[in-house]
Amino acid sequence: MFGLGGSSFFEAISSHARASPAKAAVVAAESLSYRALEDRVVDAHRRLSAAGLEPSSIAGISIADEVEHFVATLGLLRLGCRQITLATFDSEELRQKLSSRVGVTHVLTLDANSPGDSWVVTRRADRPAPPSAFDDSTREGSIFLKTSGTTGDVNIVEFSQAQLAAQAARHAEYADERLLRLAAIEHNNSKRHRLYCVYAGGTNVFRFDTQLGVPAFCARQDVTCLDISRLHAADLIEQAAHSPSVPLLGNIRLRTGGSAVPGALRKELQSLVTPALFVRYAATECGAIAMAGPLDHTEEDAVGVPLPGVTVEIVDDKQRRISDGEVGEIRLRAEGMASGYAGNAADTEKRFRDGWFYPGDVGSLSEAGVLFVRGRKDDMMILNGLNIFPAELERALESHPAVRAAAALAIPSRVHGQIPVAAVELAQEGSASVAELQRFAREHLALRAPRKIIILPALPRNPQGKLMRRELAKLFEVKPN
Repeated sequence: MFGLGGSSFFEAISSHARASPAKAAVVAAESLSYRALEDRVVDAHRRLSAAGLEPSSIAGISIADEVEHFVATLGLLRLGCRQITLATFDSEELRQKLSSRVGVTHVLTLDANSPGDSWVVTRRADRPAPPSAFDDSTREGSIFLKTSGTTGDVNIVEFSQAQLAAQAARHAEYADERLLRLAAIEHNNSKRHRLYCVYAGGTNVFRFDTQLGVPAFCARQDVTCLDISRLHAADLIEQAAHSPSVPLLGNIRLRTGGSAVPGALRKELQSLVTPALFVRYAATECGAIAMAGPLDHTEEDAVGVPLPGVTVEIVDDKQRRISDGEVGEIRLRAEGMASGYAGNAADTEKRFRDGWFYPGDVGSLSEAGVLFVRGRKDDMMILNGLNIFPAELERALESHPAVRAAAALAIPSRVHGQIPVAAVELAQEGSASVAELQRFAREHLALRAPRKIIILPALPRNPQGKLMRRELAKLFEVKPN
């Protein structure tokens, strides 16, 4: 039975249909029982087969409707196809590029001229596909996910149903949840967590009424767990500021991740939005790594103890383990972890070595096993021989009461090597000046203080809430000196 060691999502749905009274999905006036979802997936399998898809096919899903996208995903998994999301909000150029890289043979869209769940399956010319990460004799469908691509070209990883099931096992709590994700299912992380929820037998709540505010929608649909990005966090805090006497979401469990969540933001979320805050540290290549719970936010950068099935080590430049408390490179092993990047041997060799995945982050482990993430290894600056991590600059600036978020980066200098600079987003417009922030930074950071600070209405982020440092660097226009 799926959820007890199985690897087929359809087996999971069938098992829950027989044993669970929970709803599988809630959308508009319709609530899908697990039995109804099972029937929808069987019908999707039939329709996809009739359209010419078979286990050797590679399907691209370009469907914005969340429930139809979800059913198509499950139908393709049951059929044994490989699949990738070709998000409708992405450019046609990017969709074509992704299609070519994975060898898409069929594209699924919704028929704009027919109401309901009419799918259009378009056959594409055969394209060379990357070798499967799995033995074709045992593979039972797989999903390609693209990395976030905030600093360069995207990579693509492939997960079998068994790997996704292993990742889902780290989220067994979803069995008792009514889960709402504000990011659409066309985003990697939303699709993944929607699948985790159905694995566990929980209820996926889809936000069908965008006119109704998030708190009111959560209350009306009995949402117990809300998953958001950093972008949504700022919106919730702004809404909560209008009625600060009561937490905006009551005791609804709030989960966030995808990018660093500074201590100041955690405190705001717990005091204004909900005390039940969970901060997730994860990677596309392996799923969730660690989770900081409501009582774990007292220490800056803490992301909690690594989850069951995940092993984390901190190593030096020669891949030797270092002592507790020391800062070094993070490496990990996790059940359900990818084995490499599709069609990118160079990045595979860099990130996947000797059974370990190197996410490119630096951090430390406490004696109690709590993981602290200090920042990206590639983001380290060297100013006149002094090693500086952006995270330490960001933490210092975010400790100023007027600063909601900060982002630090380096500008190249012929004389000094690299010069640290920073951009900040204020909690309230006009609550601090650049001169005040620079004095504050010098008091707390001395020689490490950023040489230039700019104030922005909002830091540039991608839809998952991750900082877009390349876009940020363009704003400084500092000539090398």
